[in-house]
Amino acid sequence: MNFGTYAGRALHTAVDLINSDDLSTGEAAATLLRDRGWTVDQPLTPDEVERLRALRPVLRYIFTSSTPHDGVRHLNAVLADMRALPQLTNHDGAWHWHYVQPDADLVDRVTTRCAVALLSVVADAGASRLRTCAADDCTNVFVDLSRNSARRFCDARTCGNRTHAAAYRARRRDNQPQ
Repeated sequence: MNFGTYAGRALHTAVDLINSDDLSTGEAAATLLRDRGWTVDQPLTPDEVERLRALRPVLRYIFTSSTPHDGVRHLNAVLADMRALPQLTNHDGAWHWHYVQPDADLVDRVTTRCAVALLSVVADAGASRLRTCAADDCTNVFVDLSRNSARRFCDARTCGNRTHAAAYRARRRDNQPQ
């Protein structure tokens, strides 16, 4: 499953924001956004950082809601609150969507693009692709973009390996003669 660069960046931004531990400074927040292709010329203000922190549980809800309908309703309400109005533009050379007015601030742009990206996954591939990590000690979320929709861990190298190693040790321990 592939989302275009523009939508993909917003999707990865949403996951990174939800899973982020360090949004303590304007520079940390700016770095997170820059790493996902956002144009951020200066550190975010304390108010912007607080708004990004507040956005994390708002976006997380679609991953953890009891039904897909609840999660979709929730993000639709976010878009309504933002007065999102999709407009196709090519001001940077490539056609892409804007969901808020050109004078909207960075956090409003992040909010709308992330919400639309998550809703696009539900529309294009189903809510079951929005998952929480299966590792017992991890609360991270991820979007399963695998062909067969079989991904279980936010990161196979850490959470997956740790879980599989623990299961192996438990099996060996259970099979030891008493």
